[in-house]
Amino acid sequence: MLEREKATLINQYIESYNDFNIGGMLSLFDDSIVFENESNGEVNVRAEGKQEFENLANESAKLFSQRNQTVTNLIINDTTAQVDIDYLGVLAVDLSNGLKEGDALTTQGKSYFEFKNDKISYIKDVS
Repeated sequence: MLEREKATLINQYIESYNDFNIGGMLSLFDDSIVFENESNGEVNVRAEGKQEFENLANESAKLFSQRNQTVTNLIINDTTAQVDIDYLGVLAVDLSNGLKEGDALTTQGKSYFEFKNDKISYIKDVS
């Protein structure tokens, strides 16, 4: 798989994520997709396979009225890619931690991607 093809998959994934297009995201994944979210050094969310990812994505989408990942740097290797991300999300609901509907969340993080069968097979978001 060429670097250009990997970059295209990543950009399509981020575009679909920003547009709440879960079907679009799923179409880019290998059937064995694994997604992990790591915060403060601990994996706090993990989904294995398209069905688990779809369920997680549907639940996550309900939390935000708007969300945007912006790529600030992209490094592609033979089998992996690392993306530096600026993130902005606007809450659609009140959260138990005191954040309210309409509050904006901003953070910077990294996403790691792996590929198999010309699809995305692994994503790890780290913040």
